Amino acid sequence: MIQLVAAPERLTLPRSVYFRTCRWGKGVLVEQHQHPFVEFLYAREGGMRVEIEGRTLIVPVFYGIWIPANVPHRVLTTSDVLLESLYIEQDFAAINHNSCRVVQISSFVREFIHYATEHVPEQYDSAGDDGMLVNVLIAQIQKLPDAGFSLPWPSSLTLMRVCREIQETPDEGHSIEQWAANVGMSVRTFSRRFKKETGVAFSEWKKRMRLLESVIMLKNNCSVTQVALDLGYSGTASFSYAFRKMFGVPPTRY
Repeated sequence: MIQLVAAPERLTLPRSVYFRTCRWGKGVLVEQHQHPFVEFLYAREGGMRVEIEGRTLIVPVFYGIWIPANVPHRVLTTSDVLLESLYIEQDFAAINHNSCRVVQISSFVREFIHYATEHVPEQYDSAGDDGMLVNVLIAQIQKLPDAGFSLPWPSSLTLMRVCREIQETPDEGHSIEQWAANVGMSVRTFSRRFKKETGVAFSEWKKRMRLLESVIMLKNNCSVTQVALDLGYSGTASFSYAFRKMFGVPPTRY
């Protein structure tokens, strides 16, 4: 069940970098919002989907996402989540992120963020030890590799509804014939319109969606067998083959 919550209201930051921690339950939907500062959204526990700039970005546990200032976005938790996020002023010297992207967070940076969240005060001394720590942390976050967990999203409400229903029931077949009839289109029209809005074929979108969802499930300690069955694969072999083809590594690596 989805629980809609209001976005946190904060228009100014006490210092150039502000550390925010909070817990959300599974199925929390943070309404669309934007803020006048850069956000590095990171969950130490649990996974999320972020809808932004016409895409859905999958953010598993131990991954983070750069969200530029003044860009509308909304967040849906896919499990219980512990956030340890950073709000960063636009003119902070170390920041140069004009587009959103998901990055993989190393164990060193994870512990660095956790330490800063626990020990750096809101009104830290920018010229003191805490200020130097924050500068080093931002520099380390900037170096994190791009994970590429992006799913293109349609622009029309009709196809958005189709995609959301597929995401909610990924174990079902969801044939193109079924959905074309459901929305009152011919298969040809549905196929053409879907590719025009997302840039990929309907079958490719379904495959990519399932595999991106599998990353969240694997990061939440689900077994490969459970993930394969929950996402509608015929068995672990077919799932593992598709996973390796997309990510270049077997699912056991996650």
